[in-house]
Amino acid sequence: MYVGGMGGIGKSQVIKALMDFFKFRNESHRFAILAPTGTAAALLHGSTYHSFLGVPIDGQPAVRNETTNNSMVKARLDGVEYIFLDEVSMLSCDDNYKISAQLAKASNEFDLPYGAINMIFSGDFAQLPPVFGSPLYSSAVGTQLMSRMTVHGQKAAIGKALWHQVTTVVILGENMRQRTQTAEDNKLRTALENMRYAACTHEDIKFLKSRIAGRRSD
Repeated sequence: MYVGGMGGIGKSQVIKALMDFFKFRNESHRFAILAPTGTAAALLHGSTYHSFLGVPIDGQPAVRNETTNNSMVKARLDGVEYIFLDEVSMLSCDDNYKISAQLAKASNEFDLPYGAINMIFSGDFAQLPPVFGSPLYSSAVGTQLMSRMTVHGQKAAIGKALWHQVTTVVILGENMRQRTQTAEDNKLRTALENMRYAACTHEDIKFLKSRIAGRRSD
């Protein structure tokens, strides 16, 4: 499942509500919260997928003892049925492949995506792209025949294909951070929505310039 929408729409609040729901039922062990960065993970009291799943960070050496690493990942996933992964816009095709591969190893389930664990992705693709690698929406990934691709290219193509397995999509539509209805609030909300796609109008720019602080008579 993918839960999307612009910043302030309430994606994190939905996840916090789910966390409370599982906690109320004494089933918190069934739910894991992951994110690409420590800051994003900390906001939801979760972990980075690198540390939780033993996925090496690009540019850093992999874990030397793979058997020990796999045992630790298995222990962390014991009882977990749902994984919530926030800030999915920062996930590259290659990262997505690595996550699925680690889950498959840990669960010993290689015939289904993500080791047959239920994945809930959240984020806004108009925000930050991955630091390394191609984003999940890249049109360039997977365009060659597999036999002509490098190993890295094949993994990226598989990662993109895995993303295409996500067919349940929920887009939240009401911005909960800007709910007041003055004329200027509406102008700000419109400018923010257009800014997400680099499509600000002249009216948006005029409004934003009217909010520049400076040493002027007005």
